[in-house]
Amino acid sequence: MVDAVELHITYPDAETAQAAAAALVDARLIACGQVSAVTSVYRWNDEIEREPEWLLTGKTLASALPVVADKVRETHPYDVPQITALPIVWGAQDYLDWITDNVDA
Repeated sequence: MVDAVELHITYPDAETAQAAAAALVDARLIACGQVSAVTSVYRWNDEIEREPEWLLTGKTLASALPVVADKVRETHPYDVPQITALPIVWGAQDYLDWITDNVDA
């Protein structure tokens, strides 16, 4: 198995999320990205917030995550952006190979 992970980053609008996905793919930091509408519920400044957001889900390698996080922070509009990753515990080998071939880590 490779060190493939699923990356999650939230954005305030679709345009920003799509631009981030394109920039990360272009930089070969993620192999692909999907952008979906979500509703986030969270605590901020001691208040419960409910906001529509856009979730960028990307496929990358764990070894690329520090560079991905730095790149995201350069342009992300939030003070504390969600940048998280979960291991892909199983995947079709040809898909995992494709991720590896399309990420420079």
